[in-house]
Amino acid sequence: MNISIAHTNDILTVSLDGVLDYTTSNQMESLITDLKVIKAARVVVDLAKVPRVDSVGLGMLHLVKDSIIDNGARMVLKGAVGNVQRLFQLTDSSQSFDIE
Repeated sequence: MNISIAHTNDILTVSLDGVLDYTTSNQMESLITDLKVIKAARVVVDLAKVPRVDSVGLGMLHLVKDSIIDNGARMVLKGAVGNVQRLFQLTDSSQSFDIE
């Protein structure tokens, strides 16, 4: 998985490219560490290039969200399509995440 971060004003955009599953959990843990030192009011996680998320990946998104909230920011998920969008619908993720 490729992770890119862009910071503009008070908005931090995290773009993920690749499958978000148990094999990428170490990368997501590193992302959580990186996000702790970057100050932003809003963090947008762009999932447009993520073709699949498994249960571990969904759990990692929850950990990322918790870390962002602990840092005083708000997280938004955007760009979910196909299987990822379907997963969010099946798990009623809109109750846990702000999804655009």
